[in-house]
Amino acid sequence: MERLISRGAEADIYLGKWGPLDTIYKVRVKKPYMVEDLDNYLRKSRTIREAKMLRAARNYILTPYVLYVGFKSYTIVMQYIDGKTMKDLINSKPELSYVAGEYLAKLHNNGIAHGDPNTSNLLLESKNSKWFMIDFGLSYYTERVEDYAVDFHLFKEILNVQHSDVYEQALKSFSDGYFSISKIEKDRLINQVEEIERRGRYSRKRRFEF
Repeated sequence: MERLISRGAEADIYLGKWGPLDTIYKVRVKKPYMVEDLDNYLRKSRTIREAKMLRAARNYILTPYVLYVGFKSYTIVMQYIDGKTMKDLINSKPELSYVAGEYLAKLHNNGIAHGDPNTSNLLLESKNSKWFMIDFGLSYYTERVEDYAVDFHLFKEILNVQHSDVYEQALKSFSDGYFSISKIEKDRLINQVEEIERRGRYSRKRRFEF
């Protein structure tokens, strides 16, 4: 590991090397308030799960290659993607959210919920102009439409909070991308999203309008 580039609630992210390759080291950090045995168990299980989900998702969308998983160091070493996030680009090009919709639908079509879909977790690679999806720390296998609706809703909320100036256009593009390939009936998913909002499980400021 060479340089700390990000510090999150669960993990520190370092830019480093793996042989000649530029890589990312994701290291799950110890939580001082947690019982040590439980903390070690959770860090290990979450590290293993994320590595598995990254590899599984790569069957359907582009994700970074996993090069190494450290079970004792709670570390994932993965391919470094040199590029810009959708968050950096979408305010001037709201139509880019179409890609987010496509990628999320491809995961859902194959029984994977991302768990934290947002514009920071999509990277446009500079060299080949290809989109990569990252951060599968909260992802899991599921066949429940409600879980897919939560993913859909979370991305909608990110657009509302972080990209409000282009919210309407970005949401339409996201929805168009999603339903262009989704195996889930559109009305069924939208109804599930609205049911989640009615139950008050998530704050919201605007309703869906398609």
